[in-house]
Amino acid sequence: MAVTVEDLLQLAFPAGSRVIAGRSGLGREVTWARSLRPRPPAFEALEGGELALLSSAHLSLLQESMTLSYVIGRLADVGVAAIAVLGEVDQEAAGTAEELKIPLIELPSTATLVEVERAAIATVVDKQAELQHRAFEIHRQLAQLTFDERGLQAVADRLAEICGKAVVIEDEQFRVQFSAAAAHLQDSTGPDLRTGRLDIEEWIHTVPLSGTQPPVGRFPLSNSPFCRVVAPIPARDGVAGYLSVIAPKVEITELDRLAVGRAAAVCAVEVAKDAAIGEAEARVRGDLLDQLLSEENEGDQSVLGKARRLGYDPSLPSLVMVFRAESRDNVAGGSQFRSGDRVRRRLESTVKVETSRLESKSLVASRGNAVVAIVPLLGTTTEGVARELAETMRSRAQTALDGCHVAVGIGRLTSGGGSLTTAYREAEGALAIGIRMHGPSSCTYFGDLGILRLLAQIGNLQEMESFRQEMLGNLERHDAKSGGEMLKTLEALFQCHGNLSRTAEQLSLHRNSLLYRLQRIAEISGHDLEDHETRLSLQVALKVRQLLEAEHH
Repeated sequence: MAVTVEDLLQLAFPAGSRVIAGRSGLGREVTWARSLRPRPPAFEALEGGELALLSSAHLSLLQESMTLSYVIGRLADVGVAAIAVLGEVDQEAAGTAEELKIPLIELPSTATLVEVERAAIATVVDKQAELQHRAFEIHRQLAQLTFDERGLQAVADRLAEICGKAVVIEDEQFRVQFSAAAAHLQDSTGPDLRTGRLDIEEWIHTVPLSGTQPPVGRFPLSNSPFCRVVAPIPARDGVAGYLSVIAPKVEITELDRLAVGRAAAVCAVEVAKDAAIGEAEARVRGDLLDQLLSEENEGDQSVLGKARRLGYDPSLPSLVMVFRAESRDNVAGGSQFRSGDRVRRRLESTVKVETSRLESKSLVASRGNAVVAIVPLLGTTTEGVARELAETMRSRAQTALDGCHVAVGIGRLTSGGGSLTTAYREAEGALAIGIRMHGPSSCTYFGDLGILRLLAQIGNLQEMESFRQEMLGNLERHDAKSGGEMLKTLEALFQCHGNLSRTAEQLSLHRNSLLYRLQRIAEISGHDLEDHETRLSLQVALKVRQLLEAEHH
């Protein structure tokens, strides 16, 4: 549908015009026409794609030594589509045009530049009006698909049929969600769609996002003759994804560019509609979750009935998990366009997908900045199975949310009809302690925390630090000064439940060397290791040390 140099030869150029050189470029698209003026500036601003019209007689008026070959080279640098000359064309000029593959057209002596310029512009304008009409018709067809609730796959299929090219719809992380006529993109000789993503992301930050007129860009796919014409699919809080038409560079047309923009606008409407439905469903799930986790509603038959109507059976033993995602850019102190709400919504969506793989219907909803999943478990489930399930879901969610850390806290299994409120509090506590102790990509089961779950509830850090110094201060200072391993020895002793042989083996020490070191620990610390109360205090102090070090980091 775009106007090519060859089109203008047939529709706008006067009879007797002939191509002197650069025939291989006759398929170039022409966006406008400009005539050379006999005084500086010779041309108004050229943007590329124009038909440049000039008279060889005017060149000497601009500069006596200026040659046609030189002008052809300069015009090629700014990307003109073709050059038409009124007057003599010398061999040097023809050779330059042939080398640069720019069509060089000789006009008959009876022609005037003004008339050719007007005819060329009229042809381009008529074609552009036709293109806009065609683009409007494409938009109407695609919009009808969304009105009929056919979905984004139908949009991709129709667009591929209209353009005669491959179409791909990706999410905001460039993961392909829908595609059409894309079989050749999947084989080993096809283009790698991963190339150019950084260029697209940088470009998105430089253009205004509009749901009705999304920007359209053109990007090459490295190491292949293919390129993509791509438009973002705008969403309320950024970019929901990308729509691309993919084809060899020489086959991409202006109609493809217009069609991609119109199709992206249609996709934006579909995404907004799905988001509205999803938000309504999320509110229902969130309200139910709040009711189930409220102590006031425990055993309330109306709440339990509501849960069963939504497919969730609260009478089954359940596992309560609390997930939290954090952008790695935020962790590193950088900034990124991802908002916390958007990350949380993506996390909720991913957790829902993971729970859908299970036999029983789970309840997944956002609560604050976290996502809560209540997973009914069929049959006998051990703590080990519960940990494995939670870690699998956490790992898959972190993979899906590329660029984010994901942590999960797990409450202890509830018995049939047991307290979900208690399990939720445990999962929240496990999540908080796990992040503090092991970082933002941790999986922590409340039942594994031992005394840490009590220590974490103590709000007076100063008192905890004082207790640590009282029990371990002398050993810490000794180790720091001498490079000793008194604390390491004490930890190994408690890990081995006081068994001297196992402790010596773990530390690769002779038993007598271990006994001497324990004697030195008692002397340096001032504590009697034979006293049971003292041993318990030392164990607690080591846990406090672990907790405080995690707090400081």
